[in-house]
Amino acid sequence: MAQVLPDSLVQQIEFCEAHSVVWAVAPASVGVTAAQCTALTSATSACRKAFNDALAAREASKAATTTMNAQAIPMRALVTDMIRSIKAYAALQPNPAIVYGLAQIPEPMQPSPLPAPGKPTNILVTLEPTGAVTLSWEATDAAQSSGAFYGVIRKLPGQTGFVSVGNSPGSTSRSRRMTFTDNSIPTSAAATGAQYIIQGRRADVYGEPSDAITVQFGVEGGGGFSVTGAEAQGMKLAA
Repeated sequence: MAQVLPDSLVQQIEFCEAHSVVWAVAPASVGVTAAQCTALTSATSACRKAFNDALAAREASKAATTTMNAQAIPMRALVTDMIRSIKAYAALQPNPAIVYGLAQIPEPMQPSPLPAPGKPTNILVTLEPTGAVTLSWEATDAAQSSGAFYGVIRKLPGQTGFVSVGNSPGSTSRSRRMTFTDNSIPTSAAATGAQYIIQGRRADVYGEPSDAITVQFGVEGGGGFSVTGAEAQGMKLAA
């Protein structure tokens, strides 16, 4: 069955406006009454007025919204400058909280401290042609841009404790692996081996250190070079 009355309201109004006139000419000939035709004409007229009023209200609302947004620009600029001034004034006071309380605006939240750099893992040891040893490793929360860096400590044969031999910057967007080259290993330590521990730091926050890595030279297997330690990933000779 074909649909007679359109779906949209404006088309329904136009349909009723046209057909109320046609049907009112001879109501009985189309099976309706004159009273129905009169009522339809009145209802259609009222709906048309309401429709037109709604359109006008929408246009007025758009215009009012445009005006409101324009007025909000200088308001936001002024209040932003005032809030900035309040914060600057509060920062100079012995108790900034009093100023924020009087101004009835929230006191700035203290930034949460960043976590300590992660524990070094997947440690790779490279024996350089010069006899130096290069350590490389990976770690989480180790971005150089966040202030992370790693310290390397070493224990040689005959030493009773570990001694710092240098630091390495944290990871970057170009390289997730961090490196440190130890150029100060005495030849006397080659066979017995040197032990290394790597530990991350950010400001005064220290991360979990790596397990000790033992590097030996002049041993059988591995080209006269061996590495032991739970965190050791492997070893290689530099070309």
